[in-house]
Amino acid sequence: MKKCVCLLLSAMLSVTLLVACGTGETKTSTPETSTSSAQGDYLVGEYVLESAVMNGRLITSEFSQYTVTFRADGTMSVLLKRDGITTLRNSTYVYDGAVLTESNANSGKSYRYVLDFDGTLVTSFDDYDGTAEIVLKKKETAEMLSEVDFKSVLFGESLDETKIYNYCPAIITEKDGDGNDVMHVWYCTNKDSGVIVDHIGYRTGVKQANGKWKFSEERIVLAPTENTWDSEHTCDPAVIRGEFNYHGEKYNYLMAYLGCTTTDYQKNETGIAVAKELGGPWVKIDEVNPIVPWYDDGNIDTEEARYQSYQGTTSIYWGTGMPALLSVDGKGEVLLFNQSTLRGTAVRRIDLSDVANPVVKYTVSLSSNAILNSQNGSCRVSIPDFAYDETTGRLYVVSVTNEKNPADITKTLVNSHSAVAYVEGLEDMEAVSAAIKTGTLSWKMLGYVGPNETGWERNHNPGMVRDEYGRIPDRHNISVIVSTGHRDWPTENIFTYRLYGWTFTVV
Repeated sequence: MKKCVCLLLSAMLSVTLLVACGTGETKTSTPETSTSSAQGDYLVGEYVLESAVMNGRLITSEFSQYTVTFRADGTMSVLLKRDGITTLRNSTYVYDGAVLTESNANSGKSYRYVLDFDGTLVTSFDDYDGTAEIVLKKKETAEMLSEVDFKSVLFGESLDETKIYNYCPAIITEKDGDGNDVMHVWYCTNKDSGVIVDHIGYRTGVKQANGKWKFSEERIVLAPTENTWDSEHTCDPAVIRGEFNYHGEKYNYLMAYLGCTTTDYQKNETGIAVAKELGGPWVKIDEVNPIVPWYDDGNIDTEEARYQSYQGTTSIYWGTGMPALLSVDGKGEVLLFNQSTLRGTAVRRIDLSDVANPVVKYTVSLSSNAILNSQNGSCRVSIPDFAYDETTGRLYVVSVTNEKNPADITKTLVNSHSAVAYVEGLEDMEAVSAAIKTGTLSWKMLGYVGPNETGWERNHNPGMVRDEYGRIPDRHNISVIVSTGHRDWPTENIFTYRLYGWTFTVV
């Protein structure tokens, strides 16, 4: 995103004489439509939001959609969704080869844009907070639409060209209005190359007729908030649909995520946010965050003493995080899973119908009965994600196996294998909840995603491919996305993390 901001500034400096370049709204008469050939294929098309900056602050995540469409007949439309409010403008435009002027007959206002040769469109608008500087990109260049197989690295920059990481995905699949398979992926990433500050990125993928996928360009949808519990990092998202009320408004989606104020992997905590649309904007629930504090539900003084005893040793007090979510009732009740120094893998059944007033119905530690690593050794359920198959009564889990095979060359903090297992005989989500509460889970192994499958030495922080309520979309194809990586790299190994898809066939 730093590149986007620099591009915006350079574009603005190159047109310093055009001080009205998107500097808000001015009253004008509607101009005649230009038919200049300069606005042919070069201009016509759809432009999507790349970045938005206000008073030096990145506000891209406030927009769930910002699309500008130019047509060859001189008409255009602007669709803007921000903070749950949708604005649609149908206008006309003229383009003189340098500056494009949009005129809206209904409002009597005009808006100005600068179009760069590479398909970058720069504009701005004023609101009560100040002036928002907007960069949009022509769709076919903004999305970098290469087609990829699901069993491959799905997206991300070249390892040799940038220090960007992508890991710990949350995935929702659905059908769009045209019947196409669409995959929504949230994941942990760093906004600026080489700077390890976690943000939550988001992309959508559309399955093509040939079975391959095309993924959109990244949008940052959640970022650290200064002087709060998540001021250093926001990462490890989990997303579920339901009915969540907050300050008198209904929200359709809940995100659980990890946040912290530390840089040494200690005292992580778990928080929640809500959104009305999958792409956001996401609203952090300040009244309850962190919903699972670093000391879990233990005694804070006891856990603080434990934390202090670790300092200066090889042990760390990691805290809580790495959440996963399942909807129990399709409404406000969810199962919230998270890693915990105190509990291992903890599970809470929580009623979040009123997200500012959560009601915890139980808290337990998850059973790891019969989970095996790739060498048939016992291991625990760790950094897991879950999905429920209503047709077979199976609860699936994908988990790391706590092994490094092959061994590290330089130190890595992640695993070589992820494993998929399941529990049978669970007729509905109430049965799932009851089995988890009583600990009557005996897992059966389905398979592994490791170096032999992906070609990467590290395969960690996995996510299940699920529908919006956490259900399996296709009982015959159990799909996961793992975070890959190398066990050695000239810079830090974290910069090799990418997302890789894998599918297990179930007869």
